[in-house]
Amino acid sequence: MKEFGFYNHFDQPVILNEQIEISNDKNAQFLISNSKELNAQIVANEINFYLKNSDDDVLNKAKNTLLLYEARAMAFDLATDVDYEKKVGKNVLLVSNGGREELKNLLTQNDFKVISLTHFEIKFIYGAVGELSAIVLRDDDEFEIDCDFLLVENARDYMLRQSGCVEISGKSDDEILAFLNAKTPNYDYKSYINYDSSICQYHERRHEICAKCAEICPSVAILKDDATKNLVFSHVDCVNCGECVAVCPSGAIDYSLITRTAFVQIAKLYFGKTPLILPNEPLENLNVKLPQNVLVFGAFSDKFLSETHLLTLLNESGSALIIYSQTRPRALSDAADILNQIYELKFGQKAVYLVKNEAELKEALKLAKPIENSHFSVSEYALTKREIFAKRLSNLVGNDDLGVVYTDGLIKYGKVLINKDTCTLCLSCVGACNVNALIADKNDNSIKFNPSICTACGYCELSCAEKDTISLKSGILELKPQTFSYYELAKDELFKCVECGKEFATKKAVEKIATLMQPKFANSPEKIRTLYCCAECKAKVMIKAQINANGGKIYE
Repeated sequence: MKEFGFYNHFDQPVILNEQIEISNDKNAQFLISNSKELNAQIVANEINFYLKNSDDDVLNKAKNTLLLYEARAMAFDLATDVDYEKKVGKNVLLVSNGGREELKNLLTQNDFKVISLTHFEIKFIYGAVGELSAIVLRDDDEFEIDCDFLLVENARDYMLRQSGCVEISGKSDDEILAFLNAKTPNYDYKSYINYDSSICQYHERRHEICAKCAEICPSVAILKDDATKNLVFSHVDCVNCGECVAVCPSGAIDYSLITRTAFVQIAKLYFGKTPLILPNEPLENLNVKLPQNVLVFGAFSDKFLSETHLLTLLNESGSALIIYSQTRPRALSDAADILNQIYELKFGQKAVYLVKNEAELKEALKLAKPIENSHFSVSEYALTKREIFAKRLSNLVGNDDLGVVYTDGLIKYGKVLINKDTCTLCLSCVGACNVNALIADKNDNSIKFNPSICTACGYCELSCAEKDTISLKSGILELKPQTFSYYELAKDELFKCVECGKEFATKKAVEKIATLMQPKFANSPEKIRTLYCCAECKAKVMIKAQINANGGKIYE
């Protein structure tokens, strides 16, 4: 297999780097091409769009076209998706109030078994492609029909949440047949997301404080088990929208087609250029002129982009960026809003131009420019989503106090406060924080907090055993140096065992337990003394008291 192939759709020759093979051989196999006319694993639609619309000179077009191929190759090399295959049959349930008899006949002629129903007869759909079940209402009774595919005209929302359920309105009979033939008998699918349960804000917690991924998922690819607080993933049902990646506060979910590791490497290629993020779909109908130095960024899906992705691209390019998104996902809108607040405070300039139509795109292309002193390159190795954002933002803030950014949407930051007088340093809050925003510092027996990586989940507040001791102020991110380092929230001395002198607990914890238990031990001085002993000495004190009570004998 060859790496880069180019099929010339243009009326004149195109000058390209020698690493790109210009070909019209449909039998040749390439990793990446600019056109469906060539046999390639990846078709990068942004290449033709750039060559057609860019005002760059011939030399820069050749350099940038190679860069676009290399970006796609880098994403492919670092991708973590896994290919799966599922055997499916040819049983089809056709749901339409308008008949579609010709479609039914065509499918039957091609060995599909078809049952036709109306919308009024369908109560519910569940399962997955190859094992779908429809609950059917008829004659005051209900029963189930199993099928491999559900073809539905003018589907209700719930009807398209499972894999194998297809909206057919607007599609010709031949198109539908071609789709089914391509999906049978082997239904191919991928794992588009990776999951790290160790930093998940939902996984096996006593309270539900987050399930944003399951809530935003348009299919049944992510469901939550409220009994065990576990997320249940179904890769076959995933529609590759990527929204779960954008809304995940801790970064427990990552996009397998462009992992965060791949994204930063690709972003570095855009240094000195103004990135224009476009969806991976045909762009022939989009007619705009790209000013010099504007370079397309093929994003697969704009919905996976989080505030961390955007800041990475802003830093590495040193320029404002443009995102063409006709759907304008809420998480992306929130991320763009946060970055624009930050850049307005720091540079007095807008950072992210989020546009949804051709007119807005043309206007943004006039305004988006490099931002002086905004370039910053950093290693993101082994850092979580929040840690990457914090490290990059810390560089922008520097030693300044820029004010406050408000984060009241899907993306939240918070500030934890602890009442030092009532905190016993039991460290329940530290154990509850799985993103390490709260830590225990053994060097000075303190609890410390880093606001820049706090997800404002509130689990520390729920886990605290003391009343009115921890509070969370949510929805703000202070742009000052202290935000990006750990500072002390509570501190206490260690208490020394009254028998052996060993330090074994905090002074406040010992005093609290002693205060609670002394009335119950009023008639037993030895038991009261054990309240101030380490675990080993507690047993010694009680055994000694028992021996003394028995006149020096261990047993009666």
